[in-house]
Amino acid sequence: MPDTSNGIVPYQNARRAGRKWLGDHSKDKYGGGLAVLERELDGVETMGEISLGVHEIALKKIVGTYTSARADAFAGNFMPLYDEGSEFAFKWRSLYSHHLKDGITDPIKVYEYMGLFYVIEGNKRVSVMNYVGAYSISADITRIVPKYDPNDDNVRIYYEIMEYNPRLFAFSDMWFSHPGAFTALIAWARNFAERTPALKGLEPHEWLPKAYRDFSLEYQRAGFRDIDMTTGDAFMIYLGVYEFPYDISLEELGERVRACEPQFRQVNDRVPPYIVENGESSPESGRGILGIGSRRAHAVFVYNATPETSYWTRSHELGRLDMERFFDGRVTTKAVYSVSEQEAHDRLREIIEEEKPDVLFTVNSAYAHAAWQMTLEHPEVLILNCGHTLPGMMLHTYYCKLYEPAFVLGAIAGSYTKSDIIGIVDMPQRATDSTYVVNAFAQGARLVNRNITVKRCKPRVNFSGDEDRLCRKMLAERGADVILSQYPTYGSVNLKPCDDLYAMLASVGPNGRIKEYLAAPAIDWGVMYRRIMSDYLGSAFERVREHCEAFPSIYFWLGLKSGMAKIYAVDEVIGTHASRLAHILTTALTSSHDVHPFIGPMRDRGGNMRIDRYSVPSLPEIQFMNWTSDIVDEELRAGEEPTGGDGGSGIEQYFPGVPVLEEAHEPPAARDEQRD
Repeated sequence: MPDTSNGIVPYQNARRAGRKWLGDHSKDKYGGGLAVLERELDGVETMGEISLGVHEIALKKIVGTYTSARADAFAGNFMPLYDEGSEFAFKWRSLYSHHLKDGITDPIKVYEYMGLFYVIEGNKRVSVMNYVGAYSISADITRIVPKYDPNDDNVRIYYEIMEYNPRLFAFSDMWFSHPGAFTALIAWARNFAERTPALKGLEPHEWLPKAYRDFSLEYQRAGFRDIDMTTGDAFMIYLGVYEFPYDISLEELGERVRACEPQFRQVNDRVPPYIVENGESSPESGRGILGIGSRRAHAVFVYNATPETSYWTRSHELGRLDMERFFDGRVTTKAVYSVSEQEAHDRLREIIEEEKPDVLFTVNSAYAHAAWQMTLEHPEVLILNCGHTLPGMMLHTYYCKLYEPAFVLGAIAGSYTKSDIIGIVDMPQRATDSTYVVNAFAQGARLVNRNITVKRCKPRVNFSGDEDRLCRKMLAERGADVILSQYPTYGSVNLKPCDDLYAMLASVGPNGRIKEYLAAPAIDWGVMYRRIMSDYLGSAFERVREHCEAFPSIYFWLGLKSGMAKIYAVDEVIGTHASRLAHILTTALTSSHDVHPFIGPMRDRGGNMRIDRYSVPSLPEIQFMNWTSDIVDEELRAGEEPTGGDGGSGIEQYFPGVPVLEEAHEPPAARDEQRD
């Protein structure tokens, strides 16, 4: 309906909004009023001015005026404050009527300083455009360059954006919480453009600003006003889930942005993960199995291979079938095989639509990203990924505490070796490149043998018998006479070949050929699946959700105590004393909080203290352990020369799914809302 009040009613509404803002923000830095750049720059050393020409700028980035002459005419939201009968009010109403008829096209004049704008000329135009809900306004911009200060994060962020091109204004809408984020964004954008035919050869400033603006509009429309993060931070989180919003409709982008709300909130609220460490039903599930009642569930398991071709699939299938038998009709299951990582997102969506599962198990760490997307898009389905997860990701995961059996096997190896040199054939690929199995194996060996030396070899391909033999040969040539191979190795031992074995400890000859099997660790995935489904049937997940502002990621990490991890020792080979030692350590790890594979002190190969004396790392710290213990004196790779040095300094990410510079350590912090 057209305005017939000659602008009186709109002015009254605008003034009312201004006075409310003034009252609500009276204790803010500016007392609810506008910032004044002259005051901001009083005593501040700057490096000069750069004329940037006329550009569209986001109204939310205009935070004040250059001088104090008009500062008292507006509240901090640029709504007017003067009486309705004033000359100012008459001019505001005239400008409003002009905008309704012809639109405001003349550019205002502003100073830009530290990513924010201060009006030199055109305050009423900004006020009217804010009142009508416009996103941007045309402005003739002059940049005031601050003096560089390496100790000021805001200045560092500003220079990082500006130095892309000091005279380019493509990224004016962006602001972040951390130095390094913009540089990471540009690197991410260049990589994306290289992989996108329509963008190949284009620089980020030629296409990224539109993608960011589209996201910003949809983020603003979604109304996440109570989420205290910059839009730039939210954009980085979105990229981790979906990559750049290029060549998609605004409707689809809006749906994706709204789907990401739980992820935004989890990162913003910094909700810690909910960690489950034993096989018994949690208190949240009522009274465990007895509290399940009549609730039923349908669970789907998704694999990247078939049981006939994959040890991993077979072992999980044993667990699935065991769990289904255990619940005796209350849980129905279905297995979907041979889903590739590339098709995971589409296939998971199809499975959810066709099967309508209550619980979806994605039984491969390569599915983590697709499972993350589906968790956000389909919150009605409980989705879990088998493997490690990244901090801050809205993703439930489950895995085995492999470091516990590795610790016991290390002790067996340390007591059995005659050369005081033992080896481990490590897995070539893990989601986090974690070293906790290697370090636990080394700690167990040193516990019983002060002279022990551990050598590590990584094959190039997972589950390759040829690579395993090559690694054992390389380790044996360097003196190892006992080796732990993390592969399904079968032979004539006092155990039937079974699919729950995932490694084998054996004595070897000088050429690496196996002489005798000593012990084998096993994983009973049925324990894990029974635990998860009992919690689901007992409504534990709903109860956790009710008690958390942002539903946290749940990590199921079960080990020896739950019965999920087991160790089978060949007693007649390792001897009575070594067998007793393995039993004592296993019992201690399952019954005492004072026994742990990673009780400090522990140093890495560079001599750096990693775990202090008597300290124990948390489960997430263990999960992302990517340094190698000083007990490991040599690292080999199949077919390559040995390497020296340490394994790294830890995973440091603060925007889930998006790589950033190593210099930024802290998680996203809240910023002054005017920054955004």
